[in-house]
Amino acid sequence: MLKLFLSLAIYFSFTFISFADHGPKKMWKRQIVPYFDVHETKMMGPFKINVHAYGKKKDLDAANVKKENFDNIFKDKNNLAVLIRKNNKLVYSRYNKKRKINNNTILHGMSMSKTALSTAIGSLLCNGKIESLDDELGKYSSSLKQTPYSKITIRNTLQMNSGVAPIQNDYKLRRKLNHIALGMRKYEGKGSVLKAVSILKGNDREQGSKHFYFSSDPFALSIMITDLTNKPASQIFYENAFKKFSKNKFMHWVSDKKGVTVSQARLTMSVLDWSNFGQFVHDEMKNNTCLGKFYKEGIENAVETKRDGVGYGYQFWVYKVNGIPTLTMTGHGGFFNIINAEKNSITTIFSVDEKYKYGNLFSKGMISNIAEEIN
Repeated sequence: MLKLFLSLAIYFSFTFISFADHGPKKMWKRQIVPYFDVHETKMMGPFKINVHAYGKKKDLDAANVKKENFDNIFKDKNNLAVLIRKNNKLVYSRYNKKRKINNNTILHGMSMSKTALSTAIGSLLCNGKIESLDDELGKYSSSLKQTPYSKITIRNTLQMNSGVAPIQNDYKLRRKLNHIALGMRKYEGKGSVLKAVSILKGNDREQGSKHFYFSSDPFALSIMITDLTNKPASQIFYENAFKKFSKNKFMHWVSDKKGVTVSQARLTMSVLDWSNFGQFVHDEMKNNTCLGKFYKEGIENAVETKRDGVGYGYQFWVYKVNGIPTLTMTGHGGFFNIINAEKNSITTIFSVDEKYKYGNLFSKGMISNIAEEIN
């Protein structure tokens, strides 16, 4: 199998590189370690923030599984964990023992969190709270009526196709939005997802005309969920999805001062439950449930992106695996959840180094190669 990976060439850099102001050591320190206990400390570095925690942690068997051995691929100091499922059974797992990672370890899922956000939206569509994805956000959110998102459809916002954010890799603007939403640095104690969205004063282009990956779209969806349900997006996800698949029974998600989920990332759950989440998505699609149809629609109607041959669905990327469009959750640094319906497999990877070649699938054919090997 190793030869299949030797041709890996990292060709995608324009999105994640704009966030990459740190290497593996800083990513571990800033994006992983604080989330182990932020639900207890309520601190992100020196800054006090807000967190919603759900359930009570239940430790499970943390033994490695080696029914199929991929150690020659994933043996790397910057790889935190890998889980591979086939036909709803774990066939391989590997954990970074030096960093004391096992399947009970709770990990911040980075931008894989966005797919949990879309799951919350899908569940509200399925239970009738949302009538149509083509409705405008302002129909369900009074808070967004004074923002550029008032007349943007839910569908276009899910697809990062709102037209609100200016198309430029403006790291300072991204960082400012995140600081405002979280309540960090000069915004400490004043975290507001709505204020973060509100600094964008107008529409940059017609909605639906061009995809652009930016934090404000998931922020707007989170605000809409709270206005519609009087609950944070984290709670909707917990009640409508997480409780159905979790084995560890515990998750937390950062919120702003008013309880609105900071939804572009910040969801933390166990290594095993990230894999279980992938299985949940797979099973919903396989069983053709209402939520499964929502995911399928996101895949089938994925919009074109700057990534060659890669589309964007409903807060998830769509890669072609063996020529078949496949739902793929991704997160900065080498976080992936690949739901391969054709092979009935789920591949979950956690890495703190976006340049680690076996923890970065941004290469033509790379995901297909993995899928072919998991039989």
